[in-house]
Amino acid sequence: MTGPSKVHHGVPSERLTRLQPHKLGRHHHRVPQYIREIVHKYPRTISDYFLRNYRINLELQKIEVHEQAPRPAECVFSCPGGKVGFAIDRPLLTEALECYYGGTSLPSHDTPPISTSEQRMRKRLGVDVSQLFARSLLLGDTFGELSPHDNDYEIVQWEYVAEFQFLSHITGNTAALHIYLDGELTDELTARLSGPPPARLNGDPMQHLLHLPVRLDCVIAALQLPLNQALDLRPGDIIPVRMLERCDVQVNQQKLFRGSLFEEDGGLFLTSLESVTSP
Repeated sequence: MTGPSKVHHGVPSERLTRLQPHKLGRHHHRVPQYIREIVHKYPRTISDYFLRNYRINLELQKIEVHEQAPRPAECVFSCPGGKVGFAIDRPLLTEALECYYGGTSLPSHDTPPISTSEQRMRKRLGVDVSQLFARSLLLGDTFGELSPHDNDYEIVQWEYVAEFQFLSHITGNTAALHIYLDGELTDELTARLSGPPPARLNGDPMQHLLHLPVRLDCVIAALQLPLNQALDLRPGDIIPVRMLERCDVQVNQQKLFRGSLFEEDGGLFLTSLESVTSP
């Protein structure tokens, strides 16, 4: 075909959304953008997991969402809503293994056959990281119980693959991990994105005000620094901060409650709330 191009928007071809007939009418086009928004909103979710459990300081460099799997899934799990896949770069896997068992040597660039310990670590990371990813996407819910899907005769079709690229502050190298979502899980996600139609409110409007959503901010740590030290801070710096024994819960920067923190299944929760009387 000759003649001048009819494309004048200037958007690179790799950034265009290509519609697929089997995805039309199901809000699939919103999934990649939704994943990117959630990850950018909570960029430290996976990094904090590695820091807390393996003493590895990872910094998120980039998040990409693929419609074609860039590499095969190394672990496949079944859950009530569908199937989840997981893959992790070998250097990051061996680094987690070394730090977990208290090793001090850095991962080697050689590629010996993968060991049984690495296989167990990869499955453990696959379950934990996938559930953390689910909590972010599903607003606190998980994928449900994840069990290994060992079926060599079934080829799982992945709808989307989320690729996380991290910079390790131990090795200075960049490594990636991938989370795969099949069609059933994608349909569950799109159903949540579309949401039910808003119900028509009847009755006293003043009663409806009591059900309006209110944003609560929980202050789990605070630190005062001189201005010159604050200006000298750079990305990647580590500041020792002691968590507060009683956390303040604020609404519009006004203290409303005090409570205690506890951890369960990788998530933080508030308990023992006490009202704070404003002066």
